[in-house]
Amino acid sequence: MTGRCKDCAFFSTREEMPNAGTCDSGKFVEGYTAHRAKAVPIDGVLVEDDEGWAYYVGANFGCVHWSKK
Repeated sequence: MTGRCKDCAFFSTREEMPNAGTCDSGKFVEGYTAHRAKAVPIDGVLVEDDEGWAYYVGANFGCVHWSKK
């Protein structure tokens, strides 16, 4: 199932980034520690996190890991 982030249980809006937010799906791994451990899910993504904010997703971004709110 795919859907849009704005309708997903994993999506959290961010005040500092209008029309975007963060994803709390376990398939989105952030940071250098995961990279060293090779702990990236086979169906996930690793985002390097050298500045502490990792990534944002747009409210209308879609994903295979989507889960209804």
